[in-house]
Amino acid sequence: MSLATCHDRLSALGLDFGETGSMRLSYTKYALDRKRVYDGMGSGVRTKGLSLGGVVTQGLKQADLYQITHDVRSDKMLIKPILHKLEVPVRAMIMPLRDQVVAGKIREAVRGLLMPVLPEGSIWLQDEALYHATLYHASSHVKPVHASAEVIAEEERSIRGVCSRTCPIHAVLDRVVITPTGVVVACWQVLPGGGEPALLRAALGEALPNAPPKEAQMVKEPAMLHTTIARLLQPPTAKGAAGAAAGSKAGDSGAAGGGRELRSVGTSGGTGAAGLRGKARALKTAEDGGVASLVGDTALGLGEGQSTGSESGASAGAGTLLGTRAGSSLPGRRRLLMEEVTSSGGIQVAETTESQSGGNKLVASIEDAVVVEAVDQISAMLCGLRAQFAEVWFIEEQDLLALALNGRYIRHPAELSCPASAAAAAA
Repeated sequence: MSLATCHDRLSALGLDFGETGSMRLSYTKYALDRKRVYDGMGSGVRTKGLSLGGVVTQGLKQADLYQITHDVRSDKMLIKPILHKLEVPVRAMIMPLRDQVVAGKIREAVRGLLMPVLPEGSIWLQDEALYHATLYHASSHVKPVHASAEVIAEEERSIRGVCSRTCPIHAVLDRVVITPTGVVVACWQVLPGGGEPALLRAALGEALPNAPPKEAQMVKEPAMLHTTIARLLQPPTAKGAAGAAAGSKAGDSGAAGGGRELRSVGTSGGTGAAGLRGKARALKTAEDGGVASLVGDTALGLGEGQSTGSESGASAGAGTLLGTRAGSSLPGRRRLLMEEVTSSGGIQVAETTESQSGGNKLVASIEDAVVVEAVDQISAMLCGLRAQFAEVWFIEEQDLLALALNGRYIRHPAELSCPASAAAAAA
């Protein structure tokens, strides 16, 4: 039987945090730490509102990472990531969300509920095949740590050793939040019987003594388990977009800004609270019957000529060349992905993303309250979604934020595998 509310779904799994007077065995210090962090992440936008166009992530500004221009031929606002080659590759450990059914449900909820209330060119969707939770950094762009091929090989062996002693992590989606800088984040809780992110990070820290210290790690909270699924951007004004388009032809890689207007959305596509609730019910009905189905353009309130096609399927094995994935029809976006095995046994990924176009032509500006309502609807619909994180990728990012911007990277996968004693205890 489907439980009606998020609280009911989490309580059924023992994650009610004593709110109903119970103290379940699955209620742990780490679960409470995650709840505290997620509460803080979700409250910021309600008290401060959205602040877009400036810092996007890790001290990097929107103009450093994205170029937004108006494409005359398609009459669309296109977002193009700006890739920066790194002199010292970022070396990070991440856990990919390999369950593409779960990833597809998350992406379709964002496309069905958030994109229709945003103006065109104001949202960058993360590639659902690369949804992940960041664990630890052996080197970051903020604190680069040089390493030879021999050192990287030793790091990989150490990481594999940690993974061989760690059970897969059984996760349940607690909520989806949006931060004041516009990052849309899926926040996971952890169920008993598997690994714990805080303990995994501690073990990686011990295994990698030359990694940046705790205060220099990109993820500050050891217990948290989160996945970035989209980023809201400040679209340029009409004048700024025209200037950016001209600058792009002249080789200018900067992005135009412009003040954000906080007006009512002013569309006729049912993008208010009632319309969002109706769309959430429709998507939830589809989800209960299996994978969330695609919703027609009219139902989503998308502008004429905008596609709701989705991309599906995980990356192919080493040495496979992929063109645009089956079903992919994001306007103005072409993807070419090449994977090959490196001499060290890692998998080299070279990926080119030309542009994305997302949003609603009928929406004139971003309104904080409407965006927050849309994210709340996504959270209510997806809460209780279960997934397993059973693999760690040791990533060498050759471009800054390569996973977020579809740049170049090398991955060294390692399975999480319970030791025999832990597996017997979990059973």
